[in-house]
Amino acid sequence: MTSRLALVVAAAMLLSACGSHPTGTAVPPYKGALLTATDTSAQLMPEEQFWQITEQAHKQAKGHYSRQLQALKDHMTTLPPNDIVLYFNTYMALMDWAYQTNVWGAAYVINGGCSDYCFEYFRQYLIAQGRDRFYAFLHNPDNCSDWIKSESDENYEGLGYVPMEVYQTKTGQEIPHTYQPTFQLKGNMFDESSVERVYPRLAKRFSGFFH
Repeated sequence: MTSRLALVVAAAMLLSACGSHPTGTAVPPYKGALLTATDTSAQLMPEEQFWQITEQAHKQAKGHYSRQLQALKDHMTTLPPNDIVLYFNTYMALMDWAYQTNVWGAAYVINGGCSDYCFEYFRQYLIAQGRDRFYAFLHNPDNCSDWIKSESDENYEGLGYVPMEVYQTKTGQEIPHTYQPTFQLKGNMFDESSVERVYPRLAKRFSGFFH
């Protein structure tokens, strides 16, 4: 009995030390400032509303990405065209904020390499995971090794197409680009030869780099 209890305690300590959360469960709620809170363009959907719509589809699809995209599409068909534009604009703003070298470096480790297109699709997938996971990954990608997936496990591409397709179906026109971020890469570019050492948990899970 004593040895079994010791084993349980040791396992709990290991999970705690890694900042781990079982796959399929929520990470700690994000309580910081929202990235779009200071925006004054009046072109964005309130970020809380954006996350509510995105997470509702995620929950409905039980975390299955392609089903989530369909659920999001079904919901978006009920929105007026202007709301679809605002959703798309907020999506673009979050894509811009996530255009960071620390995020790209993590995606590189997760996928054993990550091109410009891979990184674009990875950010789409990251946004689709919802507010808490999105901000958790921006803050510390390596602490997210238990739930993040590689592109071979989950086709990243798709989230950005949903509002564009629904808008065109509803209006017969292409979605207007009323909000255009600069998409300037933030941070110093990572060294491909040593990036796995920056994200040891991701490297251990996806490449077996650390044993």
